Amino acid sequence: MVPTRLLHLQAAVMAFGLAACSPLVLQNVNFGWPVESVVTVSPSNAVQEGRYALSFSVAPLAAAEFGDSTALRGTSLRLMRNVEGYYFVTGPKFKHVYVFTPRDGALTRYAALEVSTTGLGDPAFNLRPPYVELIDPGSAPRLLTSSDIVEGKK
Repeated sequence: MVPTRLLHLQAAVMAFGLAACSPLVLQNVNFGWPVESVVTVSPSNAVQEGRYALSFSVAPLAAAEFGDSTALRGTSLRLMRNVEGYYFVTGPKFKHVYVFTPRDGALTRYAALEVSTTGLGDPAFNLRPPYVELIDPGSAPRLLTSSDIVEGKK
């Protein structure tokens, strides 16, 4: 028979061990960027955003939007991160706003929101929590979520 004291000690060690294995979660995080980033695509087909230490190749994005992996070289893209941590990307002549989620060292397309049938002119983003506002001259502002477009302002 095991003494009661030993059983209590074993239970305490197991409880501490289980607590040490549980993930540490910091909740109510606001991932939103207060200001959009405007980045220029380099000759190597990449962008780098210095404030937030973000860089990635735009070749797959150019291929998806324009059917040419080099179509974005020398152009400017608009980037915004919303409060949930999704990245919104668009630029002049884009018909879509692409929404990406960060995962395992990559940005994975979450949604492609069609915002124009002819292509945007000079788009800009504003953070309007919980939305990302898309502004383009000649068009009504749109409020975007990670998966939908809400026409007009709220």
